[in-house]
Formats: sequence, C-alpha cells, structure tokens
Amino acid sequence: MQVEKHQDISVNLCRFFLKNIGLWTAEDLAEERKRKVMIAYTIWCTTLALVVTLRDLYFTWIYNGDILYVLTNCLSAATACGKVYILLLHKVEFIDLIVYMREKFWNSSYDLEEREILDNSRKTCIFFVSSVTTIGMCVMLSYIATPFVTSRASNESERMLIFNMWLNIPISVPPNYELLLLLQVVTLYHIGICYFCVDNIFCMLAIHLTAQFRILQHRFTKLCDMDYEMSEKDQKLTLRNHTDRCYRKLNGYVRQHQALIEFSKKLENVYTMISFLQVLIFSVLICLFGYQILLADAPAARRTIFILLLIGAMFLLFMFTYSCGDVIEQSNGVAVGAYSTLWAITSMNNSGKMLRKDLIMVIARSRQVCCLTANGFFPVSLETYTSILSTAVSYFTLIKSHIEDVT
Repeated sequence: MQVEKHQDISVNLCRFFLKNIGLWTAEDLAEERKRKVMIAYTIWCTTLALVVTLRDLYFTWIYNGDILYVLTNCLSAATACGKVYILLLHKVEFIDLIVYMREKFWNSSYDLEEREILDNSRKTCIFFVSSVTTIGMCVMLSYIATPFVTSRASNESERMLIFNMWLNIPISVPPNYELLLLLQVVTLYHIGICYFCVDNIFCMLAIHLTAQFRILQHRFTKLCDMDYEMSEKDQKLTLRNHTDRCYRKLNGYVRQHQALIEFSKKLENVYTMISFLQVLIFSVLICLFGYQILLADAPAARRTIFILLLIGAMFLLFMFTYSCGDVIEQSNGVAVGAYSTLWAITSMNNSGKMLRKDLIMVIARSRQVCCLTANGFFPVSLETYTSILSTAVSYFTLIKSHIEDVT
C-alpha cells in the first residue's frame, strides 16, 4: 500500500509551538543550532515569568493586595514552567517518541479498516489540540487586552501593565512603559504556549498509541480468518499450511505488541512527573479560577480571563485524563482481540500448538495493562478527572464559607 505522509492541523499546531520552545526534531545542523537557541530563550522567558510572579506575590502579601489573584497567576506560571523543565530533562527520550510516532505510526502501511482506525484517532487529536490551542490563545489575548480595557473603563490616565513589576522607576512614562509591556507580552506568549503545547503533544502520542493497540486488536481478530488472509488463488492451501502461515504472522504481531508496550513505558517515563504536577495543582487552580469568577470583586475584563482559564483548564484536564484512560482500555483490549482469533480452526500440528501457547501468553501479558501514572502513585484515568473536580469544589466551598464567616 502506498505510504501517505501524515499532515493535519493538530500536527501542524504541535510542530509550530514546540519549535517555538525548541522541542521538535531537527533535520540538519542549522535546525539543531536554532533548536538550542530556542531552548535557551524558553528557559530565560519562563524563569523571568516565574521571578516576576513570585515578586508580585511577595509584595502583594506585604501591602495587603489581592493575594488570591496574584497566587492564581503565580501557580499558572509555575505549572507551565514545571511542565517545560521536566520535558527538557527528558529531551532525548521525548524527541525519540516523536520520531518513532512519525516513522512507525504515521508512515506505515495499513489496510482499509486499519486506516479508518487511524483516521478516527486523527480526528480526535484535531478536536482536542485545536480546542485547547484556541482557548489558550484567547486567554493570552485577554491578558494583553485587560490593562487597556480596565484603564479606559475607570477613566484612569495612568497606564497599566499586564502584571505588576514593582520597580523603582517611572513605569507609565515612555519608553519604559512600551519596553516593559513588550517584555511582558513576549514572556506571556512563551508561558502560554508552554502551558498547553506540552499537553497537546502528549494527547497526540497517547491517542495514536491507543490507535495502534486498536489496529493490533483488529489484526489478531483476523489472524486465522481464511477468507480474510487468503486470496482467490490461495484457496488450495491446506489447513496445515494455513496454520504455519498464521503462526509466522503471529510472531510479527507479538513483536508489534512488545514495541507498543515499550513505547508506553517511555511515554510514562517522560510524562509521569508532569502527570503528578497536574493532578497536584489543577484542583487548586480550578478552585481559584472559580473564586475569581464568582466571589472576587474584580473588573469584568479580569473575569473574562478567568472564565476562559476555567474552561481551558477543565478541557485540558479532560483531554489529558481521557488520553491516559484510553491507553488503559485499549491495551487491555488486546487480550480480547487475541482470544477472538479463530485459533480453534487451526490444525494441531507443531505450529498450531505453538500458536495456541503464544496466544495465551499475549492474553496474560495484555491483562497487565499499560497505564500512565502520577509519579507511580496511581494510574491516571477519567476517574482522576472527576476526583480533581470534586477536590476543587471542596476547596471552593471552604473559601466561600471562610469569606461568609469573615463578613
């Protein structure tokens, strides 16, 4: 079958933003040098954003400002920095995963049913990646527009920055204001794309891994199907020869299963700390986003930011946990595919006996499901999503009760 190059909007978006932070494959030395420069620039931007938000948190605490608003910004910046720093520590393994997906998943030969499975996975990736990216860009634009909208609404002549800098210089006068605003916009852009592009590429890796598990299930199901495996001129093959042929094919499928398990382990190794970070912080972030929307005395422009952030956080978390849960479900489904093989019609020669034994081994190994964990503490799935939301609601209720008691 003719190999078709994989191109769709989800791949293009992931490639564009990951190149912006220096975490995409390099085809030559020039691209490798450019990638190193972008990595250094990403580290500088994210570190600067973290320092600015931490200083803002410190001075806001001293001067009794809106501490929860600043804490929300600080946690959001810390989450983005944590994701990209962890990924940089596993840069070689991460690039290897992308290369393997491109060479083995996207550019392999498939029949019509397998191609349909792959196309459905691509559609899922397009939906998730496009939605999360769109929300993320809207959040960044809202942050940039907020100081201008707020100043105009309150009729204030003093110009505002996106985030408080707490510097001993006149900020609102040119060119200080323009330079600081440009610096904040550039930094905000990098923090924003680090916040969602790490999860976008994870979604692609995990969902295409589940597609390969589905394809393997399909191949196991059709392994001994004589109508499926044999062309018209092969109809005269004896049952014994057919069994030998099925056993040879089974060896290839077992090697494919082993490769998918190894890919899953590498993905787990790269993303396990990121999963733990997200589970740990997202319940607090969702609670704080809800507080800024419903309880805080904030301008309408700021509320718009946190409405978008809340929608984005819940959608991104759903994308992440859905991808992890699908890996568990489909890796376990390989056992069903192996058992569904028409092994009963094969002969009881040496190949037939070995085929049955190997199928039992495949079923036993598939019951040890591939899962992506939060630093090994527990597997991440859609149940994790509901637990995080439940915890966020509990935190929000505590804050609301405390505010009502104070007032």
